Amino acid sequence: MVLAAGLVGSGELIATTKTGAQAGISLIWIILLGCVIKVFVQIELGRYTVSTNETTLVALNRIPGPRLRGNWIIWLWLVMMATTYGLLGGVLGGVGQSLALIFPLTGDYLAALQLPVDVAGQPPEMVTRDPGIWAVLVATFTAMLLFFGRYRILETLCVGLVFCFTLVTVGNVFALQTTEYAIPTTAILDGLFFGLPDRPEAWLTALAAFGIIGVGGTDLIVYPYWCLERGYGRFIGPRGANSEWVRRARGWLRVMRIDAFVSMAIYTLTTLAFYFIGAAVLHRDGADPDGMRMVSQLATAYEPIFGTTSRYLFLSGALAVLYSTFLVANAGAARLFADCLGVLGVIELNEAARKRAVGILSLALPLLALLIFMTGWNPVRLIVIGGLVQSLVLPIIGFSALYLRFKVLDPRLRPGPAWDAALLLSCLSLLVVGLFSLTRIVAD
Repeated sequence: MVLAAGLVGSGELIATTKTGAQAGISLIWIILLGCVIKVFVQIELGRYTVSTNETTLVALNRIPGPRLRGNWIIWLWLVMMATTYGLLGGVLGGVGQSLALIFPLTGDYLAALQLPVDVAGQPPEMVTRDPGIWAVLVATFTAMLLFFGRYRILETLCVGLVFCFTLVTVGNVFALQTTEYAIPTTAILDGLFFGLPDRPEAWLTALAAFGIIGVGGTDLIVYPYWCLERGYGRFIGPRGANSEWVRRARGWLRVMRIDAFVSMAIYTLTTLAFYFIGAAVLHRDGADPDGMRMVSQLATAYEPIFGTTSRYLFLSGALAVLYSTFLVANAGAARLFADCLGVLGVIELNEAARKRAVGILSLALPLLALLIFMTGWNPVRLIVIGGLVQSLVLPIIGFSALYLRFKVLDPRLRPGPAWDAALLLSCLSLLVVGLFSLTRIVAD
């Protein structure tokens, strides 16, 4: 449940809800697919890393192909991470907007939201200071927390708030079905069976959401790191030839599978709830969360049920969702980049050098996201671009999981035919979505 709450972030709150706002109920099937299909790759990567105590990037560096210090997948991963930091710049923008609405400093952001949209239906171009000031404070505060390693209590608090907000969102969905915003059962069934959106731009938003909802592209890489930090590999112990090691490894791998599937069930329900309120309320009202009005428009999805109280209820939940994403993503990225430096030979692959690199990166990475946000890019566009790139890279991650499963994994830990079939189907689905994403990007 903690993992599921921690995974609820920008993909669910922003990209998924925006997809519902643009497409209505017609694309609910791709959201469901994006939540369920990646869990098999997630578990396969985890199976290899916890049974060998190798980190994900060290494992990926074993994949054959062109090399320049590291192999081609390491460099592809670096490209994905560059766009992921654009995404985190957009998330930081959402945090700044939420805080500017809850605690206005100069009041200019609130004043800007009162201005009417132009004839094209877009918000006016107006530079406001409050979101930027809050973004500077939040990024600096996060950098200090991560550098000194004092963020565990805050992380737990954020996850608790996200869990509560998730329950409110799920309750909101059921309550909406008793109002004029109810979506007929026949429409929901149509959306589950490969419905098509009326607005072509909804495809890119949906494909971006596919890349980052549930266990997204970056989450697939960082998940085994958290498994190692939680002790799975240590509990299994160094690989040995005796049957006791195999018994212990299979037992802890079973624990990991249960953990992954239970969390998948929870975050799938959560993600569908966010999609549903976007389709039921925002799509019907013609609202499309974007730019400086991103957070304020998302809040309107709670008004039919919670009325005037929805504003601060939503803002508190949105702040917890977006900040927990920002905090945990930067913590994970610091470990990933430190490992990458070791794989590329920039630093030594030992624990002391890794800890020093993690400390420096923990300080620098939140400030990098701040720098991206301060360029003035539309935060929603940053999130969509980051999600689309992750959708394109997902097939490569799936291929890597297949290689580790069939070529490198200890034969004594290999799963049965049913699992292999599910893994192959998962990777094939990622390939199809990745190719479709590429065609839509080229077409648009």
